[in-house]
Amino acid sequence: MLNSIYIFILFVLFMYVAIFTVYFSVIVIASFLNPKKKDSDDIRREYKNLIVIIYSHNNEKTIVNLLEQLNKQDYPRGNYQTHIILDNCTDDSSNKLEFVGGAKLWRLTDDQPLGRDKAISWLLENLMSFKKVDGYVFLNANRMVKTDFLLRVNEALQTNSVVVGSTEIFLEEADYYEKVWSNVNDYNVNIMKSGRSKLGLAVPIDSDITVIKHDVLEKVQCIDFKDANSELKYSFLLTSVNNPPKFVPEVKTYVSSLDYEIRRPSFGFKVSLFAHCLNFKSLTNFKFAEFLFSLFKPNPIVLVAMLVIIGTYSFNYYFLFDFPWSVFIAVVLAVAFGLSVYRSNLYIKPLLYLATCPFYTLYDLVADSKIFKKMFKFSKKKEKLNVEKVTVSVNVTNGRNVFPCTMDLISEGGFKKAIFRYKNKSQETTQSYVRMCDAVKNISDILEQHGFRMKICQSCAYFSPKIDGTNNMVKGFCNQKAVCDPTCDDIPETLLWSTCEYFIPQEVNNVIDISSYIKNR
Repeated sequence: MLNSIYIFILFVLFMYVAIFTVYFSVIVIASFLNPKKKDSDDIRREYKNLIVIIYSHNNEKTIVNLLEQLNKQDYPRGNYQTHIILDNCTDDSSNKLEFVGGAKLWRLTDDQPLGRDKAISWLLENLMSFKKVDGYVFLNANRMVKTDFLLRVNEALQTNSVVVGSTEIFLEEADYYEKVWSNVNDYNVNIMKSGRSKLGLAVPIDSDITVIKHDVLEKVQCIDFKDANSELKYSFLLTSVNNPPKFVPEVKTYVSSLDYEIRRPSFGFKVSLFAHCLNFKSLTNFKFAEFLFSLFKPNPIVLVAMLVIIGTYSFNYYFLFDFPWSVFIAVVLAVAFGLSVYRSNLYIKPLLYLATCPFYTLYDLVADSKIFKKMFKFSKKKEKLNVEKVTVSVNVTNGRNVFPCTMDLISEGGFKKAIFRYKNKSQETTQSYVRMCDAVKNISDILEQHGFRMKICQSCAYFSPKIDGTNNMVKGFCNQKAVCDPTCDDIPETLLWSTCEYFIPQEVNNVIDISSYIKNR
């Protein structure tokens, strides 16, 4: 019995290694392909209207140079604007940027810095009403760009809705750890990201250099740039609405190693993300499913260990895939890695730095595990704090009667779900969501399939959402006064699950229909 279980585990490991070998080899081969170049006249025939958004908190050393570089772009000045958020800056950034000119400065002067995620969400709420905008370019204040930067952005937006640019790191007074990750970054840009790009596969966004079309932001109505985990989660949101982030190496920025921040999503978060996103619907979307399974690329040390275990067993005992198969896979992997090293132009010293990376990632993997946390008595209290639950009252109608009900809004590990309750009956969302507004919408859709309607603001014709990536889109605006009295300037905010006597079904969506509906009600 135990031997059968052991053989089954070896079989699963062998299939995993074999599939990864094919997957990795395809990406490496794809990285060698030269994409068909487009005619420069076609590229520049239509200049997109761009808004460049830069978040800055005491980045005096770099932000002035970046603004000067953006002012000198080989791009029609009338086709782009630069907006800089100065989040409680205590340095001389504001005065120097005023002197340079060429940008709209947004000064935040609260007691504490608002943070990049909230600050950009706030600014987007002000900018999304601009009608003649094709795309938003999000840049870190520590970056440098060449004069053709916006031309490259314009070219990338001709065929992509979400663009992730590349980063080239200049090593200045770098320690060993920074040199390791600088070489890892170069390898990923030249092989993993480039190969995935040429295969049309999604990549995680990098809020330090990301471009998103206006219509995509209108569709998802949020950004999520809080940290590496949030960026990864946001990447899956974009991919789920058929706008996968595409890596474009020509959209390039430069940064000093002194200013570069290494950010990587935790393994625990990846596992949580995988568990919440894995469902039948996700598997029918190839790009989403591939992106989801790509979260679990094996650590090279673990991969070698797997091959050794499988090879040793198949050499000494009978196994479905005998020893030559293990040797064949090992050879293919070695050749693929050799080709990737050649493609990356890595020499002896950079290769040694690259070889060190698996030890760092393996340590992070172990340190992030529950067993490790238990051994070193990490408090579980912090994990519990990540689970939040709010119960709200909602009204439901079948067209004749109104029934008072409740709904639990639950946030667990960054993912959202809702549970609708009426007396002793309950209905949970069919899956976990990135945003609470999507979880509430799922409950509404389920109830409508059974002939019921939730009389809440989200389902009301007067409601319009408020762009707020940091609050899961739980707020919006009630336009009831504005529709009924065009002279009214007071448009109050409301919550998704609020309701009032003026509720009108969402399908009644224009002034004429609303007037007719009210008249006949």
